[in-house]
Amino acid sequence: MRLTVKLLLLGYSLFSYINASGQIVNIEDKRAQLDTVGWFWQLDFGGKLTENTKSVLALNGAVRIDQIKENSQWLFLSNYNLVKANEDRFVNDGFGHLRFGQNINQRWSWETFGQLQYNRRLLIDFRGLVGTGPRLQIRESEQWELAVGLLYMYEYNELEEGAITREDSRLSSYLSARIKVGEHANLASTSYYQPLVSQLGESRLSSVNTLSIDLNEHIAFGSSFSITYDGLLTQLLPGIPATNYTWNNTLRLRF
Repeated sequence: MRLTVKLLLLGYSLFSYINASGQIVNIEDKRAQLDTVGWFWQLDFGGKLTENTKSVLALNGAVRIDQIKENSQWLFLSNYNLVKANEDRFVNDGFGHLRFGQNINQRWSWETFGQLQYNRRLLIDFRGLVGTGPRLQIRESEQWELAVGLLYMYEYNELEEGAITREDSRLSSYLSARIKVGEHANLASTSYYQPLVSQLGESRLSSVNTLSIDLNEHIAFGSSFSITYDGLLTQLLPGIPATNYTWNNTLRLRF
């Protein structure tokens, strides 16, 4: 591949509009800071086509819908990413996530979720998840907040064009923290631990850390680093590394 095509792909990966984890979709990092009852919508879309020695196509899009009620919340997320040079697809992944949370009191809530996902680069042709469990808001203030959750999760996978199928029961525990850094910046960190119920030593680990800075009322900058370890996936697919990580920088317009 010529240098110009490599630079285009590198630039897209470093300055991507949407952050999607290859294996674990970090919903904690995507929780809206909303305190008003009602519906909230957000639509993201980006695209780029470059033609030189190769035809390079980059597309990304995302939809987010929140419904906030007095004692419950609905969250829907959908995401798609594609980077393609001629017939070579360097990035091709997407997911859809639906979550319902019912407040038990000011600190405890019960959540139920479902998710569909695929990632061609990691040979995940289809992944379906359903889960439920409690969430505890340990601390919540203007300066910082801390939450933990422990959910049961059923997982179904089709890997390597359906050559491998697998059904698993997992525990999904997480620790989520947000800290206000100065007047216009926030640091968010979420770590997941997802062991198999039948084999607790076989686990999936993930951590996402995001710094967001409000440049003004309508423009924000964010830098996010995520890393995932999945020993079982690399056992099933030896060509896929156990550890995957991404670093994304974003600009978001808000009106």
